[in-house]
Amino acid sequence: MHKVKLASITCEMPSQSFGNEDKVFDQLPEMSNRWWRFWGIEKRGYFRPENGESELKVAQRVVSRLLDHNGLAPGDVDLLLCSASCPIMTDDGRGVQSDARLYPRLATALKQSMNLNHALHMDTQMECASFLLNLRIAASFVQQGLARNVIVVCSEYISNMLDFTARSATIFADGCAGALITRSDDESDLLSATQHSRADHYDIATAQWRFHENDPEKTRAKLLFTLEEEGQSKMQEFVPDNVPIAVNRALSMASLSTADIDHFVFHQPSPILLHAWASGVGCPEEKFTTTMDKTGVVVSVSIPFTLYTALKENKIPEGGTVVLAGAATGWGFAAQVWKLGKMTLC
Repeated sequence: MHKVKLASITCEMPSQSFGNEDKVFDQLPEMSNRWWRFWGIEKRGYFRPENGESELKVAQRVVSRLLDHNGLAPGDVDLLLCSASCPIMTDDGRGVQSDARLYPRLATALKQSMNLNHALHMDTQMECASFLLNLRIAASFVQQGLARNVIVVCSEYISNMLDFTARSATIFADGCAGALITRSDDESDLLSATQHSRADHYDIATAQWRFHENDPEKTRAKLLFTLEEEGQSKMQEFVPDNVPIAVNRALSMASLSTADIDHFVFHQPSPILLHAWASGVGCPEEKFTTTMDKTGVVVSVSIPFTLYTALKENKIPEGGTVVLAGAATGWGFAAQVWKLGKMTLC
């Protein structure tokens, strides 16, 4: 059984950012201070085709950086794992904005456009926890000797399915992250991983084909993110407890305690939930990083971007031990403990 290394990570966020008072939100209903306080978001970015941005184009740039930075040729990649929570692709890879399409999904389009001809490719989905799911699959392939170099890409063009007449449009944002997972030749390894689900809360946050709230004539239905009216309060009933459950299970599996962890990298849904998770595992404030205030909730990109930020800000020592954890609509909860070696940013 081979050990696994989280070798390299890179991110690309939208070039354009929007504040809470931006005109893009002019059609929103009256917003309460409680709403802004709960989500804690001041800015968020959206991809813009006119800026050369789509879920495929940014993913291509992310893969290029990973290959160049690590001295790999396209043929060196054995496995490509992709996630994109918005199921509608918007770019055909030729620089031309094409008609929206469901298939092929991101992995196929990315493999073909980047000439990753040797790579087994697949799309996975666990919404906000997709990065963790992909890391676990990548680790399994490497551990069993089925792959040496695995690229994981999470690319979120979630603004494609936001209803800018609904409050929930202020929560989510676009972004892309990629990571290279390889066979370890040092102390690096995935020490433990756990996940569980609570599907009884599935209906709180969903994607639905419906009309915009300001479209009484019902002229055009669109796939839109939909948050239940009481969704915010319902989330506070079970989400704060379940991430600590996952983290404590992962720590127990690795025979470690909170004191043994150099940094906790949580998904970034809101500061209230973030602090509840940290409190639930006895994590002091200096041991976790907050990013959602300047990025919004970047779905599956949230965890890798926060890891990238913590590494960039030197909050994680070389050879450090980290916990990656979060929640995902549906609802799924996951946690992993990683021993990091010399992990590079690109």
